[in-house]
Amino acid sequence: MMQPLKIMVVDDSSLYRRIMTKSVESLGLVTEVKTAPSGAIALKKIPDFHPDIVLLDIEMPEMNGIEVLGIIKREFPDVTVILVSGVNSRSADITIEGLSSGAADFIPKPTGSNLEENTALLRRGLKDAIDLITAKRHARKERKKLRSESPTKSALPIQPGAAPSPWAATMALRAQSILPARIEIVGIGVSTGGPSALGALVPTLPKNLSVPVVIVQHMPPVFTESLARSLDNNSNLSVCEAQEGQVLEPGRVYIAPGGIHTMVKRVTDQEQHKLIVRLNDGPPVNSCKPAVDVLFDSLAQAVGGRTLAVIMTGMGHDGRYGTARIKSEMGYCLSQSEESCTVYGMPQAVDQAGLSDEIIHLQDLSGRITTIVNGVKH
Repeated sequence: MMQPLKIMVVDDSSLYRRIMTKSVESLGLVTEVKTAPSGAIALKKIPDFHPDIVLLDIEMPEMNGIEVLGIIKREFPDVTVILVSGVNSRSADITIEGLSSGAADFIPKPTGSNLEENTALLRRGLKDAIDLITAKRHARKERKKLRSESPTKSALPIQPGAAPSPWAATMALRAQSILPARIEIVGIGVSTGGPSALGALVPTLPKNLSVPVVIVQHMPPVFTESLARSLDNNSNLSVCEAQEGQVLEPGRVYIAPGGIHTMVKRVTDQEQHKLIVRLNDGPPVNSCKPAVDVLFDSLAQAVGGRTLAVIMTGMGHDGRYGTARIKSEMGYCLSQSEESCTVYGMPQAVDQAGLSDEIIHLQDLSGRITTIVNGVKH
């Protein structure tokens, strides 16, 4: 029998507590839902209820969502916190702060005209939150199974900090990958857990990085702009949200804007070759817009084997096809290790397909990117 998923809804608005509760119940899953009108009351209820997920409003009187998040992460580290955010610049900035402080993901508050419409709008975000918990439970079971079946596998030498998993062991034993003689661009794909992971990676990249970096983080509009601003404030490199026609420059980081695909094209201007941004309002790919596959496919065409692809934490398999395209052009791929991911979905899809050249712990990723890009060979 499936173990009930315990969900706590924390919001000072009784209307939104009703909407969130109805949305959870409409998914038809085995769940138990409790609500709290404030952060203080939620913190009192958590020890007895033991929720799997807390859906936390970020803007509340007396104690805001960021303050509540900090206490939950410190006192109840096994609880997954999903922020519930308004869709405006101020709320987006607070949400990025929360995601960088340990929240697993966020759901934009719906702005429909009635209860039924708002309930329908929330279902997708809630399903993603529940899928996150399901993925974590499955990963824990797989790790326990691996340890019980083959306790010596964890001792296999992979990359520094890599996770002890069967496919990681396979990667360690595969034929030698060949580093390109020169890297011209770094493409990064990331989703769930991304703001926190990017907050650990981007600020540690050196000012003298000799190529541009383009990042697809699965996020809606407004939030990607806030993410770029937050990273820019904390980094050696200049970070911005990518714009149509923008020329990519070495030592700069470009965040794909939410709600539209980002591509890279090579153009010739006065006999000089340049890489520029092209925005594409096509349909979602892998249910994502922007999509990693769209960016990586364009990099395979524009830059080919001089591309360094990096796949980081996230659910699903976006980036697997694009990485295969880059690898077919003799490009190189780094994937984030399982143990350092919030969700080992996107990197797992790449690893299991045999597309990852190196599996790297998050804390080692900046150094490895820099070493490869700036041409220092081991």
